[in-house]
Amino acid sequence: MLACALGAIPRNVVGQRPVAREDAWRFVLDPFAGLHIFGPVRLSVTAVAGVGNGDLDTPGVSSRFFLAIAEPGWEAGRVSLAYAQWMGLRGALILRATALRYWEGRDARGGELQWIVSVLPLGVRLGVFRYREPRPGERRSFLLADLAVMY
Repeated sequence: MLACALGAIPRNVVGQRPVAREDAWRFVLDPFAGLHIFGPVRLSVTAVAGVGNGDLDTPGVSSRFFLAIAEPGWEAGRVSLAYAQWMGLRGALILRATALRYWEGRDARGGELQWIVSVLPLGVRLGVFRYREPRPGERRSFLLADLAVMY
């Protein structure tokens, strides 16, 4: 009887790996997390590092991330601090505070909102920016839009 009772107690089995829980926050890193086309940058790749409760490549239903994003591009580059919230099949919403630098030497700061469709890793990004030093006759604020593949 005692042997049967002891046999019912679960023991660690060699080769089992712990399953990551979606509420467990951990460090995340991806040097090629996304691609963007159009906008002032024309073409850029995205690298991200931060913390989150999911996997960057295959986020869960309610994965959340706080990210630092570097996005070097053809005509300009961006650095952003972002919050990303995945909502299952409805996709993901990413809010960014962004510094934009044109390689010709001009700077702008602004905020961006990005939506990613969950079934396809495609999305759109819209931003409102303000030049630090606009050129004579140029508007100080401007809007940007581009297409995104993931982050």
